[in-house]
Amino acid sequence: MCRDISFHSEIKLVTKDFQGIKLAPDLAHYPNDMIHVTCEVLPTHPIVVNRQMLALANMGWGVVPVFIDNPRERQAQRRNYVNARSERVIEDKKSYWYRLRKNRCLIPATGIFEHRKVKGFKNKIPYHISIAGREQFYVPALYQVSQEVDQKTGDIYNFASFSMLTRGPNEKMMWIHNDGDNKHRMPLFLTREMEQAWVLDDLGDDDMEEFFHYSIPSDDLVHYPVFSIRGGKEQPEGKQRDALYDWGGKLPVYGEDEAGPAQSNLF
Repeated sequence: MCRDISFHSEIKLVTKDFQGIKLAPDLAHYPNDMIHVTCEVLPTHPIVVNRQMLALANMGWGVVPVFIDNPRERQAQRRNYVNARSERVIEDKKSYWYRLRKNRCLIPATGIFEHRKVKGFKNKIPYHISIAGREQFYVPALYQVSQEVDQKTGDIYNFASFSMLTRGPNEKMMWIHNDGDNKHRMPLFLTREMEQAWVLDDLGDDDMEEFFHYSIPSDDLVHYPVFSIRGGKEQPEGKQRDALYDWGGKLPVYGEDEAGPAQSNLF
């Protein structure tokens, strides 16, 4: 599943892509800090949502499982709800996601990160993946507004949270995301037109099925390796976490399984 994204672009690009969108006050957008956004800390992220009007609003990554009564436990379990399998949204009518299928939103991103297991390397190698020719793109998601209790004051407040939609991989993402319990998954990347349609009021179940069957062509994804994005390791030469790092030219090229010196062919 995808647990790391990047969004260090400008909010003005969202207003360009979605004409007339209303911006919520105090948007969670700090470009230098959002070069790497991990779901592990359940971050707040600016999300495109249509609730009577199109708006960019703060939401927490990780849908709150409201069926858990204990407030502390339901917050602790949110990490299990940061991603949602698109196959279950319509087909599995008993799933949590089927209940939220009409609560559609979009995650602004300039890239996502995924880790690849490479022979000869102790740790997995992180890759930055984006859509070719796009300054930023939008990953479809589902959201929920739940009533939560402030554990310090006892006050009840409304809390908006979201879960990123994923699907089975195309050839390139199968090559990159090749290990782990949730290997061979990728975000539900869409075309520009499909992104815009995802937040329309009149999108029905049959329409959503077509979205879930769409698999972005491998050639439409741009990928390159980066240095470690997790932990406290300093980036080489003071580079940003989404900067290219060639790992000494020892990584395999796309479509090959063995490590080798042909770094110049990686892209």
